[in-house]
Amino acid sequence: MTAWRILTITTFFCMSLPGEVIGEYSLDNRYFFNSGIQDQDKNHSSFTLSPELFIEEDNRIFHIKPKFRKDSKDAERDLFDIQELYLLEILEDKEIKYGISKEYWGVTETSHRVDIINQTDTSESFDGEDKLGQPMIKISFERDWGLLDIYTLIGFRERTFTGEKGRLRFGTVIDTQNPVFTSSAKNKRLDLAVRWSNYFNNFEIAVSHFSGTAREPRYLPSSRKFNQLSPLYEVIDQSGLEVQYFLGSLALKGEIISRSGQEDRFTAATYGFEYTQVGILGSRLDLGWVVETNHDDRLISSPSVIGTRLTFNDISDTQILSGLIFDERSEEVGFLLEATRRLGNCCSISLEGMYFDDTNEDNNETKLFQAFKEDDFLRLEFTYYFGE
Repeated sequence: MTAWRILTITTFFCMSLPGEVIGEYSLDNRYFFNSGIQDQDKNHSSFTLSPELFIEEDNRIFHIKPKFRKDSKDAERDLFDIQELYLLEILEDKEIKYGISKEYWGVTETSHRVDIINQTDTSESFDGEDKLGQPMIKISFERDWGLLDIYTLIGFRERTFTGEKGRLRFGTVIDTQNPVFTSSAKNKRLDLAVRWSNYFNNFEIAVSHFSGTAREPRYLPSSRKFNQLSPLYEVIDQSGLEVQYFLGSLALKGEIISRSGQEDRFTAATYGFEYTQVGILGSRLDLGWVVETNHDDRLISSPSVIGTRLTFNDISDTQILSGLIFDERSEEVGFLLEATRRLGNCCSISLEGMYFDDTNEDNNETKLFQAFKEDDFLRLEFTYYFGE
């Protein structure tokens, strides 16, 4: 049975059940200004459909949300995923979630160091924001001393990668058919995680620990396919800390992790601030400034980011996000632009662009953008929302 037929059946199943059915479908086209390093096409388009159903009765909530994506060029970017399929029971002293869900950890904008519950869907976007659904049982306790979440993660989702004909990928193709696991249970291993969070006036803090299969793989030469790499999924332990302090229009943010299991133990951190200017120049526009820097023991240097978020506060919810990514050691610069706007109650349109500056080839440092030097692009997306 094809993924399209599965999604069609799932969609009609959602619509046949009592409850609120909403969702969206989108069309997008990415135009690259140059052919790829390995002669990939300049134009790539895709179609995405994602219906969503909520049923709420007494102290129970049922939620289902599949996602289907079809790409015009890269079959490895095609996707059928159950993003959410869970039952949430709200009891007197706790909440219990059974099923498939997505959980987000973290406070920083540019890199979510602590966010480890769900696997990253890198074939959707290389920024790491898109995730796959994770089977789990989650128990939450909310008390005066804070919120405690305990996770039992059932099974492992392998990372998706752009294929040979795709863009925004590293120079070597990833052999997703032959992954390597250090656990004898392979992708059937049971992982565990716990997170405590609390807030004190203007201060928020969260402490977490994860023990299980790494969502972020390392890579080995493929044993079955010449000139390809196999992802290596190792068993790790990762402890994380998130902090956020609000001082008027200023928010100080930070995330730090310590991880063992992938060769030597290492630490990595992202920290910075976000400052919002409300009503600039006497208008209704708000301008937010984001400044963040990164550190990773595994790297000689990590990039820093200076970004802005311009919010129009209009009926169309217009926003423009821009960011400058730079690495002082390798002398690389990248520029990101994202703009979104609602079109009435039914639709929205967004524009995304990315520029990679790798012109200083005399510098012998390892380059963050080396694989993307021909991948400057503009992406236009139209989204239709149904059931709202």
